[in-house]
Amino acid sequence: MSLPNDSILVTPGSGAQVPTHLVGSNEYQVVMVASLDGHILKSKNVYFYNIAEQVHVAAASTIHWDLFNADAALLVRVLSIRQRPSITTAVTGVAFSWTFQRTTAVGTGGVAQTAVLADLSQTALDADITCRSKPTGGATPGVLQESYSIHSEETNVGVIAIACCGGRELVPLVMSGFGYDDRGLILRQNQGLSVTQTFNSVAGNTGWQIVFTVE
Repeated sequence: MSLPNDSILVTPGSGAQVPTHLVGSNEYQVVMVASLDGHILKSKNVYFYNIAEQVHVAAASTIHWDLFNADAALLVRVLSIRQRPSITTAVTGVAFSWTFQRTTAVGTGGVAQTAVLADLSQTALDADITCRSKPTGGATPGVLQESYSIHSEETNVGVIAIACCGGRELVPLVMSGFGYDDRGLILRQNQGLSVTQTFNSVAGNTGWQIVFTVE
C-alpha cells in the first residue's frame, strides 16, 4: 500500500519538479489520485477468500463463516461479500433465512480458510486476520447488519439469476468496491463479520467470496 510521502512548494524556476505530459503541444500536470483513507488509488494489497460450496445444516443458527481481525495495528476494509447459491446440486429447495452481523470474538473450530492473493508478489496475509467456514465456537454475534432470505431450489429463476450474477452482494453497493465510495466495512482490532443460517434444513448448498484490503 502507498501513502503520499511528501509535499512541495511550487516556486517558478526553482524547487521540486512537478511531472507533466505533452498533449497537443501543451504540457499538462500529471497527478495521482488518493482515496478518502489517504492511500493512492489501486495501491493497496487485495486479498480474497473463496469458500467452496457447503451443504446447509439441519440446525438453526448455524454460522457458515466468520472473518476476524485480531491485529493491533492493521485495519481490514471489506469491499465485497458474495453469497453464491448452488445451481448444480439438485435439491428440493426451500426459502432460507440468513443474518449478516458483526462479531466480537474470533471463531474457533471449523475449517480454516487460506487467503488468495490478487498479486502473487504481494505480502502474504497477516496471521492475525483469519477466516473459517462453519466455526464450532466463538464468533460471538454483535451488531446485526442485515436479515434476508434466499431460496435454495436450483431451478428457481431468482436463484439462477443470483448465481449467474456472481452471487448476492452483502456489502452495501455504495460502500463496496463497485460503488463511488469504496470505504467498505471496516474491521479494527478484535472486530469481525459472520453469516448465520437461521432456518433449519439441509436442502441447499452455498459458496462465498469475501474481498478485502489491509492497511
